[in-house]
Amino acid sequence: MVSKPFKVHACWDDEARVWYVSESHVPGLSAEAETTEELLAKLRVIIPELVMMNSYLIDFEPGADLPIHLMAERLENLRCLS
Repeated sequence: MVSKPFKVHACWDDEARVWYVSESHVPGLSAEAETTEELLAKLRVIIPELVMMNSYLIDFEPGADLPIHLMAERLENLRCLS
């Protein structure tokens, strides 16, 4: 039974201008989006599907909530004023 939130780490790709899943406790999870809100919307669909597909790896109760902890990380370079 799932009790702890699934951890999902998202990073910003400055070149591609998208947020992408860089690490996750959900087997097979891969997604990207232009905003964290769009990424979260995708995760709301993808994660339940992957949990069902990986039911032999993940102990869960059908119909139960699947909590996720989305952590977003972005490195930004700022210029000091002279």
